[in-house]
Amino acid sequence: MRGVPRNERLRLKKLVRIGTLNVGTLTGKSREVADLMKGKNIQILCLQETRWRGEKAKEIGEGVKLFYKGDDGKRNGVGIAVSEALKDPVSAVRRINGRIITVRVDMKDGCWTIISVYTPQTGCPEEEKDEFYTTLDDVIRSVPEGDFLTVAGDLNDHVGNDRRGLERVHGGRGIGCKNEGGDRIIDLAVAPYSSGG
Repeated sequence: MRGVPRNERLRLKKLVRIGTLNVGTLTGKSREVADLMKGKNIQILCLQETRWRGEKAKEIGEGVKLFYKGDDGKRNGVGIAVSEALKDPVSAVRRINGRIITVRVDMKDGCWTIISVYTPQTGCPEEEKDEFYTTLDDVIRSVPEGDFLTVAGDLNDHVGNDRRGLERVHGGRGIGCKNEGGDRIIDLAVAPYSSGG
């Protein structure tokens, strides 16, 4: 929950395993994704670079339902795969573009919004990155205030492991040093706290 100190936040009472995976392409791999989820006991898996065209929901095996959005099928594409136990409680899916998709799950403890993202790579034009972060910020702000919120995906940048002054939003487990794109990620995470929620 945004703007609430960690020790005062509501917590899901049921353990739900969530993961993220850049698949490179999902063509011919959807069954592998379902098997991976079953083998690792993952209930929600955010996928990036699916390279699938269109926007649909489909069963991919092992009771897993995949919600996805892609543009031209040659690049980008995101999805969220949901285990059999959680697919019926899915109450909303928002397919924003080939880089952002959301799923809202009604849990006993409240609603949970999961956002799967695929950030433009380092070599992409700055305008494309700016547009992505503006859109993501709008999507985050549109999540109902009481929802649990998870943003997961391939962020294509580094936040580093120095969390001094960022304890509220940074776990200190980043790899390497923070880069310019990492600053954007931190700014996005800090924004709800600095603007009063």
